[in-house]
Amino acid sequence: MRPVFLAVSPPMHDGKKPSASAASQDAFTKKSVGSRRPRSLKASHPLSPKSAEELEAAFLHFVDATRELETSQQRLSQEIYRLTEDLAKSNKDLKLQIEAKGRLAEELSVLLAALPTGVIIVRDGVVYACNEISKHLASDLKVGLPWELPRHWTVLDDAHFRANDGRQERVIRTEHRNLPSDRELILLHDVTATFRAREAIEREAKLAAMGRMAAEIAHQLRTPLATATLYASHLSRESLDSEKRTSFAKQLGRQLAGLESLVSRMMSFLRNQQSTRQVISVGELIEDCRQAIGPLFIEKNVALMVEIQGGEHLLSVQLEQLKGGIISLLENALQVSSSGQAVQLEAQVKMLRLNIVIRDEGQGIPRAILERLFEPFSTDKPGGTGLGLSIAKAAIEAHRGELHASNRDNLGAEFQIVLPVFAPL
Repeated sequence: MRPVFLAVSPPMHDGKKPSASAASQDAFTKKSVGSRRPRSLKASHPLSPKSAEELEAAFLHFVDATRELETSQQRLSQEIYRLTEDLAKSNKDLKLQIEAKGRLAEELSVLLAALPTGVIIVRDGVVYACNEISKHLASDLKVGLPWELPRHWTVLDDAHFRANDGRQERVIRTEHRNLPSDRELILLHDVTATFRAREAIEREAKLAAMGRMAAEIAHQLRTPLATATLYASHLSRESLDSEKRTSFAKQLGRQLAGLESLVSRMMSFLRNQQSTRQVISVGELIEDCRQAIGPLFIEKNVALMVEIQGGEHLLSVQLEQLKGGIISLLENALQVSSSGQAVQLEAQVKMLRLNIVIRDEGQGIPRAILERLFEPFSTDKPGGTGLGLSIAKAAIEAHRGELHASNRDNLGAEFQIVLPVFAPL
């Protein structure tokens, strides 16, 4: 039942003034009632029914608001409790993740240290991190310093370097990978054993080729030796006139020169070149070859047309060996060319690969010997030794290159050399 507050006036006693006790009680009543109603209400003026209803409605609104506030407070308390629980769970999960990542980082550190490969992380050109093996392979390496090739490294090709720190010589292969956040991963592989094994296999292959070549060598040497012996026997005759003696001496000299050339070519093919490599630009290499053989082209009236693109790129080469191989191909093109014809030499660098193409206008390569063209003594030229192309192939492969031959569609043959290069400094 809803409470109702009414203003009550004290009763009068027979028109008389109230007694002291009655006055005291009346004062108490006024004080008590006045404390329970708005001050604007006077005890002498009773509330009207409308005011009582408004007061009752206000009180009910206050009660409803109080209940809503209590309900909202309960919901808020529950939400705070739930958020606290979620936060505690998130903190626990985060802590577990941090611990897991810490263990993973520790495991990766152990794994990185145990790797046989040098690992270097470079950020903005500065060494950001590296493992111990990388410091062993590149002794100048330090975290926080700019990354650059160690001073004791010499270039073999675009990915291989020879490292000699005064105590041990190694061959190192490098790999580069791009990482997020402008970082670069550099891997250093010690391929010394593989490199030496490959060199040993190549030497063994050449030695094995000597056995297969023995009969061919004997055949190649027998004819000029027999001819030289015959001329020498004629020269020993006392009755020989001076004119014939001079002619026989010249013929003997030609045969001996041919023997010397044949032996030199065979030795060049068989021996394993170990000369020091040097860095040279593509343009310098081609120009050296052109100057070396140019006079022979002029003498035979054959044009040598040279075109170079990317001549500033660099190669690490055994210069005389590689230059001799390219010159052998140019000599071959000159031999099959007639006066008035031209030989083209085009050199172009693409994707750190040097492509050298030599084209002639001769009769092309006979199909019968095309497949074995680079084998020793494979030739169809009168008086040819068949060693020039073998020497060229050996020289190019010693520089990790490739040599291919084919016939052109219209006239002549084409030889293509592919060699690794690295960008200019």
